[in-house]
Amino acid sequence: MATIEEVLGTDLAYKGDFVTSATGDIDKITGLENMKQALFHRLVTSPGTIIHRPNYGIGIKDYQNSPSTIASQQKLALKIKDQFLQDPRVEDVVSVRVNFNATKPEMTEIVVRVKLQGYDESAMAFVPFGEGV
Repeated sequence: MATIEEVLGTDLAYKGDFVTSATGDIDKITGLENMKQALFHRLVTSPGTIIHRPNYGIGIKDYQNSPSTIASQQKLALKIKDQFLQDPRVEDVVSVRVNFNATKPEMTEIVVRVKLQGYDESAMAFVPFGEGV
């Protein structure tokens, strides 16, 4: 029997809001993975691209080829904290760490420690310039 990825021609776990369940059926992404996906959307969406929410998003692509200075990292960290706190499920943004990779800028990693409603504090790692973004 063909898998859902073969039938639809896409990897739902990576590109969509669904995953393949153990039985091969479609299942929704829930819990922390759903939250991480929602925060990732805030990270990659450029402000002004959603008409009814003009202030939504960080526009991380604007930082892709910019110099990695302490000031730029602080500015980005403040934007991330501000945006993530706008999601009502986020209680607190404890810290933001930007790990710029000088030799492979596309592998820059952003690690955000967040306290979410109903969960303990957890770290979420994002690679916003990697493949598929």
